[in-house]
Amino acid sequence: MRNLFSRFLFVSILYLGSCSQGPDSRTLEGKKEILQSKEKDLKTLEAEINILKKEIAKEDPNFAEQMQKPVLVTTMGIAPQSFTRYVEVQGVVESDQNVILSAETNGVVGYIPVKEGQYVGSGQLLISQKSHIIQKSIDEVKTGLELADIVFKRQANLWEQEIGTELQYLEAKNNKERFEKQLNTLRAQMNQAQTYAPFAGVVDEIFIRKGQNAGPGSPLLRLVSSRNVQVVAYVSESYLSRINRGDQVSVHFPSLGLEKDAPVSLVGQTIDPDSRTFRIEVAMNNPENQLKPELIAKVKFKESQADSVLAVPTNLIQQDKVGDFVFVVEKKDKKLLAKKVRIKRGDSNEKHTLVQQGLQSGSVLIVEGFQEVVDGTPIKDVSTKGESIVQAH
Repeated sequence: MRNLFSRFLFVSILYLGSCSQGPDSRTLEGKKEILQSKEKDLKTLEAEINILKKEIAKEDPNFAEQMQKPVLVTTMGIAPQSFTRYVEVQGVVESDQNVILSAETNGVVGYIPVKEGQYVGSGQLLISQKSHIIQKSIDEVKTGLELADIVFKRQANLWEQEIGTELQYLEAKNNKERFEKQLNTLRAQMNQAQTYAPFAGVVDEIFIRKGQNAGPGSPLLRLVSSRNVQVVAYVSESYLSRINRGDQVSVHFPSLGLEKDAPVSLVGQTIDPDSRTFRIEVAMNNPENQLKPELIAKVKFKESQADSVLAVPTNLIQQDKVGDFVFVVEKKDKKLLAKKVRIKRGDSNEKHTLVQQGLQSGSVLIVEGFQEVVDGTPIKDVSTKGESIVQAH
């Protein structure tokens, strides 16, 4: 008894010491470490308390009588079910129609008919650069073309009447075609001074202002369309054989509190040599433009599935120095007792854990009150709905 009290006191001192010299409770990682430490200490203390109760009960009949009062519990029956394990990876929203439009020619920006945040249609004028010099050159070439066209027509008429030489006819034709090519070139240069929307979307950001000079390659504005986007994620190569194009996955957007199911639209054909991952894409409709480029997403896909297996809620599994155990209901001499059953864990998903050994179909788990009993504690089942089956999905 004295040794047991000494161990209890020692654990308490360690606990108090960890509180004074433990991790920084102001940080997330520190809080997690403190939580793990306290959970571990709690399990140790609970085990010590249970031992104390048993030893006191042997020496104190009144205490033993109190210990014999049944503990109120609720129960859950288990039966073979299917069990699915999922893998979750982080992804990000991307859009193919997220581009920065650049200037194609040199010139001062003279006209910006759009504003940031404005929706524009395909082919709509976005930015116009001043092109007075090009326009003046076009006017001059047009004048020269008019004269060259008149000369060519007259020379062609003479040539048909076999008047004049072939050289005169060819020179007139060549002169007219030269002006036409010059005019086409100048018009193309004039068109380069106008920036049009290549697709319908939203003007996300304008990088230049009216009166500034823009040279070839200078960024003018960003145009974004989010009507159709894809979530891009990188998956470990170990799952290469478990995910295919067309597989349904669940995509969760934490910042929006939104979750959608969609098929995998692309599986990369190469492995990144540094991260040992491959790329997957999940195409998604975005009619309300909720999904913005660079938005963080969580992609969850099925890793494995097993049928006709036993699984229990993970939170019902306890641990001691020997290993894992759960409490089930045992009927003995017309009384219901809590029975401690050792189990061997298998895979786990978000809520449930496979049990490879220790339980059988039809076993009845103690659900509520399982932390208040020890092996052999009298119990009273107050479940209102009878036995329920564990859903292991």
